[in-house]
Amino acid sequence: MPLLQSADWPLLIDLYFFLAGLAGGAFVIAAIADLLGGERNRSVVRVGYYLALLAVIPCPIFLIVDLGVPSRFLHMLMSLKPDQAIGAAAINIGQFHIKPFSPMNMGAWALLGFSALAFLAALSVFLEDAKRGRDLSAFRATVGIIGGFFGFFLAAYPGVLLGATARPLFQNGSFLGALFLAVGASSGAAAIALILSFLGQGAGGTLGQLRQIIIPALLLQAATLALFLLRVGMSGGEGAAQSLALLLSGPYSLIFWVGAVAVGLVVPFVLQIVTRQPGLVAISAVLILVGGFLVKYVIIAAGQVVLS
Repeated sequence: MPLLQSADWPLLIDLYFFLAGLAGGAFVIAAIADLLGGERNRSVVRVGYYLALLAVIPCPIFLIVDLGVPSRFLHMLMSLKPDQAIGAAAINIGQFHIKPFSPMNMGAWALLGFSALAFLAALSVFLEDAKRGRDLSAFRATVGIIGGFFGFFLAAYPGVLLGATARPLFQNGSFLGALFLAVGASSGAAAIALILSFLGQGAGGTLGQLRQIIIPALLLQAATLALFLLRVGMSGGEGAAQSLALLLSGPYSLIFWVGAVAVGLVVPFVLQIVTRQPGLVAISAVLILVGGFLVKYVIIAAGQVVLS
């Protein structure tokens, strides 16, 4: 994979990475719950699909604001310059050129496709709830299966994109995609659990079912985070070692160890293990969401520091 130029990503991009992962995780959880028993898991399906749509709506807006010119978002989907050197891997449609293996093109098309599928899934739930449509379970199952692949990709893609940049911390972070996928799963499940707690729909065992997703997702998040740090530490590069020091013992260490690891990972994991009280489960969900954002934020921030 060719390296991208190093980018200085603002907070909007951190929010985009977090919300995209949350949306993908919530969608996949809703799709699985729907396939396993739509009526029994109706509350998870409803909240998950609505949440996926609401979380993904700001994502293209954040990208457009960051790019500065709205038309540049179209350039992420395809090239509009026929005199540009496109390469053999491009798909030419008249004057439009699509590069399906370009990291930017893949991410933009995945976001567009997922957004459309999230809308269709949420619309099917709304029509059934409003009694304005027939049984749409078969249609929604198809949308859920296809959208689930997009959701997995959308959650993991930012980590893969970072690995294609020229920053030492990211270049050596071969587990970033898996880490971001785990964060998407944990944050998506936590957000669904939090909303159901507020709606008072946890007594029937729904929160217990989500707990069976949250606990493995947190374990996977911890494992992939450890493997990411180990891989960067074993790379042997001076730049990677300096970037890792910024994260573990430098100016970002407090956010990393206290915010991302202790508050956002260890404490909610313990709460999920020892209690099933809806109030504490809600607190655990909030901490998971905070930790999910912080782990992405601090890794991206440390990786962008220019080292002399």
